[in-house]
Amino acid sequence: MQETKNPLIFLIEDSTVYKDLIVGYLQSQKFSNLKVFKNGEECLKQIHLKPDIIILDYSSEETNGLEFMLQVEREHSQVDFIFLSAQSKVDTAVKIMKLGAADYIIKNDQAPKKLVESIERLKDSTKLEKKRYSFKLGVVVFFIVLFLIIMIITFVSVFFGVGL
Repeated sequence: MQETKNPLIFLIEDSTVYKDLIVGYLQSQKFSNLKVFKNGEECLKQIHLKPDIIILDYSSEETNGLEFMLQVEREHSQVDFIFLSAQSKVDTAVKIMKLGAADYIIKNDQAPKKLVESIERLKDSTKLEKKRYSFKLGVVVFFIVLFLIIMIITFVSVFFGVGL
């Protein structure tokens, strides 16, 4: 996920009623940067927009969620996937999570709330990754500067014959 304040979220949902429920709830929770698609094919046409999160069903009429995720991940590894499915088999959820999904949520009355919690966790983990990256970058820069100082001191002492 790249944008942490208001992530670009793609929702692939073929059920109009459930789509409206999810979109309404996400918007009520201040997630307004949403694009909704009926199937994976429509979503792929807009993938150049670089979504932060794609929410999709494990199996819908037109899209196999797992195949779709693997296809998108080949070219867009920064996208996080949250599966929202009526299928409650534990082995399916475990398989999908092992293959890279950020979360697997079963469609029920608690799903919208769990979906928001999952998005918030992704936002928090992105902030932590940025902090770690900044720290690592700072350490690398420090050692490069330290190395350059040592090289300059060594050069000056050799060139001018000054002993340390």
